[in-house]
This record gives sequence, C-alpha cells and structure tokens, in this order.
Amino acid sequence: MADDLEETLGEAELVEGLERKKISGKKIAVFGGGAVILLFVVIGIMSIFGGDDPEEAEDEALEKMAVEAAEKRDHAQAEQDKSTEELKMLFVDLGEQLYNLNTDGQGTSFLKATIILEIDRERFRTEVEAKMPRILDEFNVYMRELRPEDLDGAAGIFRLKEELLMRINQAVAPTRVKDVLFQQFIIQG
Repeated sequence: MADDLEETLGEAELVEGLERKKISGKKIAVFGGGAVILLFVVIGIMSIFGGDDPEEAEDEALEKMAVEAAEKRDHAQAEQDKSTEELKMLFVDLGEQLYNLNTDGQGTSFLKATIILEIDRERFRTEVEAKMPRILDEFNVYMRELRPEDLDGAAGIFRLKEELLMRINQAVAPTRVKDVLFQQFIIQG
C-alpha cells in the first residue's frame, strides 16, 4: 500500500509539473499573431521578388528603358522636323483592293475599294511605302471580319475609316497618317 501511495504521489507531482509548464493564453496569442504577421511578410516578399526570373525582370527593365529612350528620341526628332520640314498635302495610293467579307457561311460578299492615305511630310511617304506589307496585312485581317451590314450607310463607312486609320498608325508608328480616303467603294454580294 505504501508503494501505491508513493506511486500516486509521484503521478501527482508529474501532473503538477506539467501544469506549471503550461503556456498562458496571452503568450499563445502573441506567438500566433507573430506567426501570422511573419506569414504575411513572407508572402509579400515572394509576390514582389519571387516567381520572376531575375534575368527576365532585368530584360523587362532594359526594354522599358529602351522604349522610353526611343520615345524621347522620336519626340525630339518630331520637334526638329516640325521646325525644319514644310508641311504638305501628300497622298500614297494603295491601289484597288478586294476584300472577302464575313457572311457567316451565307454565300459570298466582296468589298472592292480604292484606298489612298493622306500624309503631311515627304519623309512619311517613304516610311509608309517601306511598311506597305504591314499596312496591307492590317487591312486584310480587319476587313476579313467585317460583315456587309457593318458597312451600311455613312456611319458604317465612317467607322471603317476610323478603324483603318487607327490600325495603320499603329503599324507605321512613329510615322503618322492623317486620313484614309476611299476613291472607290463597292460592296458586291
């Protein structure tokens, strides 16, 4: 029995020792809060720096700098050109173009148009002529998606001119085309 009593007292001391080593609720809250904050910091750092290849980030930065330098150079060149080059009314004839319109499989419909581009500087003429394949490609891609009803009335033709002007100026940038003129515009279908 004495052995049983000793054993029971030993267990009580063990339990009491364990109870003394309990961590208070305040300490758990502090450690838990610290862990959450640390997790957010790690996630933030990884989102900023992680995932991107350092070489890729460096290439992007160099490309951005090159684009900004080119824009500054083009702007300076444009300012110089404004002061030295006389503005004129010049035209570049694209000739007669034939486009197959989108009819959603309901037969065929064609647009036959003679297109002329208006520019205001002689050097733009050579740049536009040099980029003619790109211009015609832009026109073909866009025209192929047009439906005959998209070209109904003056509003349809005006929207077409505006869309083509935007696309051509993107294709020939930094050169600028002032207007797209139609000399002939026939829809057959």
